[in-house]
Amino acid sequence: MKKLYNLRNSTTEIIFANTTKEVLLEDHDSVFIIDANVYELYPKLLSDKVETNKIYKYHASEQTKNLASLTKIYDFLYEREVGRNTILYAIGGGITTDMAAFAASTFKRGVRLRLVPTTLLAMVDAALGGKTGLNYGGCKNMIGSFFPAEQIIIDTNFLRTLSEENMQAGMVEIVKMSFLPLSNLDEVLDKKDNRKLIETAIQTKMEICSQDLHDSGIRRLLNLGHTFAHILESVSDYRLAHGFAVAIGLRAAAIFSNKKQFITDEQCNRIWNKLDKFQLPKFYPKNYEEKIKKVGESILNHDKKRKAETILILFHNNCEPFVYNTNQNSDIIATLLELADD
Repeated sequence: MKKLYNLRNSTTEIIFANTTKEVLLEDHDSVFIIDANVYELYPKLLSDKVETNKIYKYHASEQTKNLASLTKIYDFLYEREVGRNTILYAIGGGITTDMAAFAASTFKRGVRLRLVPTTLLAMVDAALGGKTGLNYGGCKNMIGSFFPAEQIIIDTNFLRTLSEENMQAGMVEIVKMSFLPLSNLDEVLDKKDNRKLIETAIQTKMEICSQDLHDSGIRRLLNLGHTFAHILESVSDYRLAHGFAVAIGLRAAAIFSNKKQFITDEQCNRIWNKLDKFQLPKFYPKNYEEKIKKVGESILNHDKKRKAETILILFHNNCEPFVYNTNQNSDIIATLLELADD
């Protein structure tokens, strides 16, 4: 199955492939940046048809999502004499696709980019919509660009080797998108059909990004729960997984919305119950509490979305997300502190 989405002046083709290998080994000038773990799990993915000097194995983690790793990728591209018509394939989870896509967007002012997400989170969120990024100064994705891939290859066979924690991270983003008024994800969430769920989630996000590539309008709603989550990720030095942090962030957004009387107690409970239904985390380890108190407001002040005020995505009406600007950072921190595990 193929589907085209227009993102500003470019088009992204989504391909559902039965086997990624057939697509990757088409005859063209290409290089490959692949998560080292994926390379070990699927040693025949690139096979003998790809010269080893065209493969860069990236040890993906939030700690290596930085300028030092980016420089090594640039060195690889430079030494391989990559040109603007060379296709850079990025194979891996969201960290790998973020890093490789940023390198592709900046090397020689842009080379051709195709993504092969191998985690549920990357398939339904991280690899979609053209955002790239790396961490800087202890803040997540502080450096980045908007650079939509020309092609994204979805192969659900990769999910067979995914850990339960990584599957949950993807489910958090799908549940988050189900709150959007234009989403019909609720219709497929209860069905045990991963393919249909992934297709629907991709359609939801890509239609939003098609309207707002540069995150200035409706796309901001996809940040529901993320402002709280980024604080948690930062104070944990990224030991807390993104999906875990976003799940807590969604609960914090519901509490904050209720405090501001944007939603009722019953609506707040409805949001929590929906998260409980998919067994998503409720609380974060208490040992991060003191650090949140010390540096939480500083993290908010460095948020890349911030202008004069902090931009929060909260719930209102029938538990629908909306954009809320506030200078009450202390209230945000206080709400997050309520979710420390006793």
